[in-house]
Amino acid sequence: MAEDLYDLFFAGEIMQGKDRQQVRSTIARLFSADDQAVARLFSGTPVKIKSAVAQETAIKYRVAFRDAGALLDIRAVAATKTTTTPPPGDAPAEKPEATKLQLLPPMTGSLIDCAAHVNPAPIADISAIALAPEGTPIDESEPVSAAAVNTDDLTLAPAASGTLEDCQKVVEPGPLPDISGMTLIDES
Repeated sequence: MAEDLYDLFFAGEIMQGKDRQQVRSTIARLFSADDQAVARLFSGTPVKIKSAVAQETAIKYRVAFRDAGALLDIRAVAATKTTTTPPPGDAPAEKPEATKLQLLPPMTGSLIDCAAHVNPAPIADISAIALAPEGTPIDESEPVSAAAVNTDDLTLAPAASGTLEDCQKVVEPGPLPDISGMTLIDES
């Protein structure tokens, strides 16, 4: 089965809340474009950025444009018509066929096309690992015997009858430094 191909168009649309000049300069850096090329990209007329690219490439471009604050239009190759610039005096060229956007019901749809591809980490070979039979101790070392502590001389005070003031650690204040040689200068 042949892979679907996509054409990428940009018409200068920026995301809501983004600074237009900042987006322009970021797109200019992205394409290493001069002022004239950037003006063409932000003219309001769709400009084809890439032709017949795979879905993964289209997603990379969409993410790059989104990170720059711009909106990229991705159209399936079958849904676009070729446009040509006519020689002076001829009829104007056909504009690309506009795709209609539809609003999906709430909590439906997917943003997977905006997600970056992540290569999974290799899984270690665990074929030699086996479970021990039920009841087998995990730690086979000898258990440590409990220390013999004599608590015969300890008593328990009645509830809400004592304080912990006798447990407070008394901290002696340190000596103050000698500041007798210091003076204040009045600069007024």
